[in-house]
Amino acid sequence: MRSLPSKKSRVWLRCGFTLIELVFVMGITVIIFGAATYMITTPKIEQKIRENHSGIEDLALQARAMSYSYQQPFVVELREGEVRMMPLAKPEDERAEELSENVGTPASLKPLDSMSWPRVFRIDEEYEVWVKRWNSNDFKVIRDDTVETWIHKPNSPCEPLSVQLISIDGQAMLSREFHPLTAKAEDLEMAIGNQE
Repeated sequence: MRSLPSKKSRVWLRCGFTLIELVFVMGITVIIFGAATYMITTPKIEQKIRENHSGIEDLALQARAMSYSYQQPFVVELREGEVRMMPLAKPEDERAEELSENVGTPASLKPLDSMSWPRVFRIDEEYEVWVKRWNSNDFKVIRDDTVETWIHKPNSPCEPLSVQLISIDGQAMLSREFHPLTAKAEDLEMAIGNQE
């Protein structure tokens, strides 16, 4: 007749983990650390691409405001790696006489020729700039000597324009559309992570 192991020896036999339990716990740990790493890096990637887009928006808003204030057109030039904003005519030239409103320059405004032009925002080298013009279906990349001009006139809306920044490594993409009356940008699409 076989005797059953005592209660004390049964407890001693069960001290420890099986291989399946160890693999299961390690798998869960890897998943948690992977998710934590993703959650830590994603906001930094998003913040960086949004800062670059904000520089473009700032110049567009300045162009819009200055065109109303000075009653003359301003241009925003989108180039590879930078955005420029300046008066459409040379500051020392006379203002266009064909403006529909005859509004004088208020005394509180600084003369245009006393300011430095163009105002430049440098886009981080890791981003490509893509532009979609009004009545177009596709974004077009800006490379080499290509210049996309965006004119802001004082008494009319500007052309609706969409700008997309894509990181060269494919980790981030943000496209924003600019309102024709205010030049304020609104998000169209954003993707973070491998785009391939």
